Amino acid sequence: MNHTTININREFHNEETSTYWLPKDEDEQQRLIGQHFAFKELFEGNISPKAHASLDFEKGISILDVGCGSGVWIMDMINDYPNCTYHGCDIVDTTNKILKVGQFTYSHGNILTGLPYESNTFDFVQMRFFLLALRKEEWPLAIKEIIRVVKPGGMIQLMEPDFILPKDSSSAYYKFIEAALSRGQDILIASQLEELVLATNMVKIVEHDKRGCNMGTFHKITKSNA
Repeated sequence: MNHTTININREFHNEETSTYWLPKDEDEQQRLIGQHFAFKELFEGNISPKAHASLDFEKGISILDVGCGSGVWIMDMINDYPNCTYHGCDIVDTTNKILKVGQFTYSHGNILTGLPYESNTFDFVQMRFFLLALRKEEWPLAIKEIIRVVKPGGMIQLMEPDFILPKDSSSAYYKFIEAALSRGQDILIASQLEELVLATNMVKIVEHDKRGCNMGTFHKITKSNA
């Protein structure tokens, strides 16, 4: 199943239950690739040091990328850890068209209506950049769903951008905030993730890493994402 809306020469999904409002076309896939490598550089890798120390990625584990998008994180992980098995899930099938390797299986799915996997399936589950995909009240449901599919003793990695807002209210940031708020989204959700995870009483947090990045035009990370 693939839902698509064409608008002003950009291609968007048309999943009724989702509030995600960024495009799904080739230009967007290229932006996601740049974004991936920018955040990889910022955090010095694709997985947290604690996860790497706790799970045997070299020997091979089962990995799920929720909202896999362009598939760039999975492709990069396959290069580093070819013995793992990878699953990706998204509301659009962009990844399935791009990524054709034996270690990877794509599934269409929406985290809000239930991921298409049995409970206790994966050793490692990643969910990132859902800031513009979930309404504020949907976050607890989404977190419980990724906890459901991870094995006992497995690990979950969440990553979301946070913002320090400029004083100038005419800044483009404030237009971004207005657009997100109109869709019920909370752009400051990153600072609440730890609390939301602990509220489930189902897992414990073993690592919380917060890093700053200057989003100015000439900053190294920003340039790599341009």
